[in-house]
Order: sequence, then C-alpha cells, then structure tokens
Amino acid sequence: MDERWLEGMVAFVTGAGRGEDGGGGAGIARALARHGARVVVNDLTEEFVAATVTQIQQRGGEAWGIVGDVSRSRDAEQMITATVERFGQIDILVNNAALGGLVPSIERLPDDIWHRQAAVDLSGPFFMSRAALKHMVPRRFGRIVNIGSLAGIRTGFVSGAPYTTAKSGLIGLTRQMAIEFAAYGITVNVLLPTGIRNPAILRRRPDLFQGTDRQFGPLDPEEEIGKLVAFLARRDVGFISGAAIPLDRGLGSALGNFVEYARRSRKGIG
Repeated sequence: MDERWLEGMVAFVTGAGRGEDGGGGAGIARALARHGARVVVNDLTEEFVAATVTQIQQRGGEAWGIVGDVSRSRDAEQMITATVERFGQIDILVNNAALGGLVPSIERLPDDIWHRQAAVDLSGPFFMSRAALKHMVPRRFGRIVNIGSLAGIRTGFVSGAPYTTAKSGLIGLTRQMAIEFAAYGITVNVLLPTGIRNPAILRRRPDLFQGTDRQFGPLDPEEEIGKLVAFLARRDVGFISGAAIPLDRGLGSALGNFVEYARRSRKGIG
C-alpha cells in the first residue's frame, strides 16, 4: 500500500482532466490522491474535469473539479480563491497545463500561435503561482511543482519556438520563485520530462513509441512523473528547491536528431 505522505494536504493540478486519456496532468492528480492529498482537478471543460475526478473517487480518493483557463489572470485568482473557500487552504500547486504540438518554423509562425502558447505555457504558471502564493505565504508553507520539458534546456523534439521558449522561461521563473519564497517554507521546482505516455495520442500514432526497451520508452504519468511530484510535495522535503530535474531516461545526454522536425515544420504540418 502506498504511503500517505500527503495526508491533510490540498493539491491543485492544472490541465489534469480527461482521466485515462489525460496524460501527465491526470496521472499526477491520481498519484497525489493516492498519497493522501485532497486534489483539485482543473481543465477547460466540465467533461474533461469529471473524467479525472471520477477516476480518483472510484479509487477511494478525494477530488473536486474546477473549470478555468490558466492563461487568464482572473480565472487563476478565482480558481485559487474557490479552492481555499472550499478546503480552507492550498498546500500544493502543480502547474501542468500546456500547449504543444508541431508548429510552423519561425519565419512562418503566426502571431496568434506565439502569443497563445506563451500565455498558457509561461503566463499560466505565473498567474496560478501568484494567486496561490498569497495564501501560502501567511501559512509559511507551500509546494509548487512546475511541469516543464527537456525542451527547456535543449530544443523541442516535436514542438517549435513558442514551446521551447516558454519552457526555458519556466525554468527561470521556478528559480526566481524558489529564492524569493524560501524564507516562507515554500519550495518551487520544475520537472523536465520528455516522452510522456498518453493513450489518446498513442491510439492515433502507435508508431511514436515502438519497441519494448524501457530506456527509450515513454514516461508513465502516474507511476513515474506523479510519484516524483508527490515526493517533492512532502512536508519533510523542504531541502529541494529551485531544481530543474530532467526526466528523460538519459536521453538528454545525447545530441539528438531534429532533421525530421525541421522538415515537417517547414512543410507546415501541424
């Protein structure tokens, strides 16, 4: 049986809907609930939210759903306020919501794609963190875990300039928050995963992760990413903060081959 490290704590996970098809966010939410946290599941629609909330409740966990767009500062404030009104506190914030996908190369990149990805992938974590910190600081405790990408320290395998730039910025935001709020017992870290297993994507593109070699297989959103988030959220893990942690099975040490991405992006695919 899993240790209930997070008993009595309230966690808010952005972009955590869609249940089994939700990828990283839903897996993180399930892991936090499994370790004893009361979990607030956020996504853009009631349907997405309900899928993960139902999963958690069926497993015996406690979850509550809330709809909102993290790229809107008013939504962020309202969602955190509603969470504190319902549970009396917020202890853990996981900034997972993000936009990705193949986009055109820079010379053909429309303004709207650039601005939308920056709004969700970078402004979103800022808005949500700012709202949560207002409640964490008076209690002198908090755990913020940002979900970045290996693209933040390299370049994207399948995403372009907006994604890579935002994920690089997220590392800087993480470090700045870590030092600014260390005196209040608040830790802020960023995970840098690559190749997260998502059943919905794999049904459409079964060729993306072929073979059985675990070293190069996709990360399990609950058992690998979620478990690490739960560990970083523990009350007795205040000694890790400002860290950018690659979750890449060692692939980050390789040079990589982005020829296929460059070819497809210049053809306008995605």
